[in-house]
Amino acid sequence: MIAQVAGVILAGGKSSRFGSNKALALHQGAALIQGIALKLAGLFPETLLITNTPEDYAFLDWPMAADQYPGCGPLAGIHAALRTISQPRAFVCGCDMPRLNQDLIRFLCGLPGDHELALPWLPEGPEPLYAVYSKKALPVMEENLAHNQCKIGSLYERLRLRKVTGEEILQVLPDLTTFANINHQHDLARLATMGP
Repeated sequence: MIAQVAGVILAGGKSSRFGSNKALALHQGAALIQGIALKLAGLFPETLLITNTPEDYAFLDWPMAADQYPGCGPLAGIHAALRTISQPRAFVCGCDMPRLNQDLIRFLCGLPGDHELALPWLPEGPEPLYAVYSKKALPVMEENLAHNQCKIGSLYERLRLRKVTGEEILQVLPDLTTFANINHQHDLARLATMGP
């Protein structure tokens, strides 16, 4: 178990490109979110699902919390998670990332330093929903949300950031497919060909 970190899944998106709730789409015989929940439950002493439709996820038997700033996207979900958990930090991921890698999660959670956000920063940009957030980031998040600044990117200039490069990640994993997420039906079909 990873000490002093909670495992958090955000399940608040509209899935408009997917056409139905992608968290509940079947992959390898189970809902996408089920596989993600299993991986996190094996790593963290505390877990939390952020959703505004808890009835959809009762089958997971996870603690749940809702956004305090509805309509403000993933930033509102991360904010709600940090306000709810008892641990000082949270590993936060989306409900559409079935290739989460436990070794990389351990690596991100174990990075030394006094940063408020450990963020994979790949050649194509940052991955804020595969990152570790500190409760110390809450005042900045509160301020941004109160001013309707809902983009996670608006935090990067204001927080102590630990950028984790693609090169660092490739020292832990053989490739970057762990960041593959599901936005369209064809992504799910492609995922099935990738293996576990």
